[in-house]
Amino acid sequence: METTDREILMESVASCAKEDGWANLAEVGVILREKKVKYGKLSKFIQNFPDVVETKVDELRQPPVVYARIK
Repeated sequence: METTDREILMESVASCAKEDGWANLAEVGVILREKKVKYGKLSKFIQNFPDVVETKVDELRQPPVVYARIK
C-alpha cells in the first residue's frame, strides 16, 4: 500500500516535533524532500491539510520562523 502525502506529512511533523509538539517547518521540508514528496512551496503544501496540521509564525525571529504541529 502506498503512503499518501498526508501520512508522510504527519510522520514528518511528528518526527521533527519538540516537546511542545511544534516542529520547525524547515526541518519538516528536509524530510519531505528525502521522502521524494513534490510540493513546490512548502507553506502552500501544508495549507492543503488544514484538518491535520496547524502552523504558527514566530515573528520575533529574523527571518521569521514557521512551525507546524499535528492537530
